[in-house]
Amino acid sequence: FYIGGTSALAEGMLDVISDDHSRYVGCINMSTSKLAKLQRQLRAQGEFVATDQFDFSLTNRKSLAMIEACKKMNITPVCTNVLDGGLASGKYTSVNPTGGEVSKGEGDTGPYSVRTLEKLDTLFKVQDSLREKVNSRIGDKLSKFDAGKAPKINREITTTQIAINYVKAKGAVPLVPVNNVKMANEVLGCLGWDLTEEEVLELDKACKTCGV
Repeated sequence: FYIGGTSALAEGMLDVISDDHSRYVGCINMSTSKLAKLQRQLRAQGEFVATDQFDFSLTNRKSLAMIEACKKMNITPVCTNVLDGGLASGKYTSVNPTGGEVSKGEGDTGPYSVRTLEKLDTLFKVQDSLREKVNSRIGDKLSKFDAGKAPKINREITTTQIAINYVKAKGAVPLVPVNNVKMANEVLGCLGWDLTEEEVLELDKACKTCGV
């Protein structure tokens, strides 16, 4: 909600640009209809909405339609919470609910209920199989280079990286918080490779099977 509505917001954005406070402007969690109206108003003045930011992940695809809407309006979708608090990482499963972490005590079953993890079993299995598949694909690609000339690409793909690059494959920019070295390495490991169209479809199918 913005006092004065979309017109006032457009006027404010135009002021920000004309005063050289920013070259580009964007939105956060704006509905498709309001975003379209705002884009029309800015376009009429020779400017445009550059980005729209909202949550989206492999286990929370409620905003999938927004990604498509943004692309049609030439707006870059920027997705937050791309690991869905850790659920989309594939680290926690029904057979490994603590994610391999040390138990906090008797009865500790990790951050998610077993019921939630069981519901996503099919997706997590596909994630893990794609991890192996992508690793193999990258290995085959690098083996074709002469010694010392192969590009430096991560060859230890994780299910977390599969989840991050899924968001990228959907046409969005994944905004991943980095607060330690391990997470920094996870993000860097996403560079230099992409999921194929077939691999994305495998994940889509698994998501639908799990009801996400």
